[in-house]
Amino acid sequence: MKNRIYYILALFSLTFSLSAQQGKESDRAWLIGAGLSANTVSGDWVDRYRENYSVSAFVGRKFKSNYTLTAEWSYLFGGEVSDRQGALKNVFTPDGQLINISGSYGQVNINQRGTYFNLGIEKTIPLGRLNKNSGLNIGLTGGYMWHWLNVDNVGNDSPQIIDDYAKGYDRLGSGFLLRESLGFIYLSPSRLVNFKLSFEISQIWSQDLRKYYYPVGELSGEPQLNLLYGLKLNWYIPIYLGGKTEEYYYN
Repeated sequence: MKNRIYYILALFSLTFSLSAQQGKESDRAWLIGAGLSANTVSGDWVDRYRENYSVSAFVGRKFKSNYTLTAEWSYLFGGEVSDRQGALKNVFTPDGQLINISGSYGQVNINQRGTYFNLGIEKTIPLGRLNKNSGLNIGLTGGYMWHWLNVDNVGNDSPQIIDDYAKGYDRLGSGFLLRESLGFIYLSPSRLVNFKLSFEISQIWSQDLRKYYYPVGELSGEPQLNLLYGLKLNWYIPIYLGGKTEEYYYN
């Protein structure tokens, strides 16, 4: 796993170095946008979660060199739990039901949640001379992530998993995140269509913030390496900057 990460970082470093030698100039702009990503998990998360999704808000400052400095906030959701019975085995009946305060079956939803913030740099390599703002796009970002097991008791009628008891089941964790992306960005000369489609790999070095998880007992607190592989679509509103006098174009 470590060799794979080092290989990816070396590849991105070489690509940045080669692209910097092109000396291409493009428009300066602020890029404001939103994104949607579909992700698969790897690492320690494989035994806990299935596929998940994330939505994001993005702002970037694009320079004439086609480098863009970025800031992005994302919210992760979905991630259905692989072992639902095991996640709440202390309170579930043998057939996977939860008894509420009225003695009937309570409704509970269990899935993955997360939020993270990234700062990064991107480089666009034009594939032609007609539109220097569009082309192959590579990016490298770093940030911090919080993730947890979301236990939602519909109606809040099962006291064994709400309020302070919920902290014994949420597997709250956090850690540093590194993400590499490779894709295609298109900023239309007509200012009407502006998007990026990319493939992303995220490495999250995290550890449990709770000391105890009721289904298994005390947690070790050892760092874990979790990975996300995602296909992402970003949609932008560019604000272009002129020369001596600045002109703004709104999409």
